[in-house]
Amino acid sequence: MAETCPKCGQSNRNGLQFCGCCHTPLRYTCPACAHVQPHGGTCDTCGIDFLEYGMTKLAAMQSQLARARHRTQGRAALVKSIVLAPVTGGLSVLSYFRNRRNA
Repeated sequence: MAETCPKCGQSNRNGLQFCGCCHTPLRYTCPACAHVQPHGGTCDTCGIDFLEYGMTKLAAMQSQLARARHRTQGRAALVKSIVLAPVTGGLSVLSYFRNRRNA
């Protein structure tokens, strides 16, 4: 039994993820419940909108990345002030903590 591509009408073997002619997806997997269906958009099983779900996940990942970047920058500033402490007589460390308190 063959699957027909919804875009170009090409007949494809069963089990293929993409059309052999135009590379259009033949199956869509729901990102929330992993239900496989022949169309995208909204999941037939759980009702999740694929695009909305993806955008929500992307926003969460961007938020995590921003927090990690902020944490890394803070640690780098602390290491820099500690490394410079012998040269500055400890003023770099005091300056670091003063800036953290004011921020």
